[in-house]
Amino acid sequence: MSAILRGGHRGRHASLLAAVLALGVVVAGTTACSDDGPPPLPEAGAFAAGVCRDLAPDLIETLRLTQSVPGAADGIATLARDLVPSQEKLYNQIGAAGEYAGDLERVTTAVGFLRLRVDAGTYEPALLTEVMTSTRQLVERCT
Repeated sequence: MSAILRGGHRGRHASLLAAVLALGVVVAGTTACSDDGPPPLPEAGAFAAGVCRDLAPDLIETLRLTQSVPGAADGIATLARDLVPSQEKLYNQIGAAGEYAGDLERVTTAVGFLRLRVDAGTYEPALLTEVMTSTRQLVERCT
């Protein structure tokens, strides 16, 4: 009789395990399907008046460029070139950025490291992530 109980017990555990695994697959599939990509780009008018509004066009352009980059090496090289105008404009505003100067410097430094590493042939995806993260954080502070 104990063998019957153990067998039945294992059967219930197997059914429970199968149900849990099936639920995990459903949840993982739902999570993967609900990813709609990067957050929408903010409008320049959403930025606080003053320094933030002055930074808005180049921060938005930086986000736009980094969100649309293909993963291929030539796409990263093109991105590095395309980021130059915005990086230069943002860098030139650090002195007048007041409380945002540190965040702005983080953005321009991240872009600089990405560009250097692309030119050196030592690009790593974490560099693009840092550009996107630092830019997004400054945008969030300004909106």
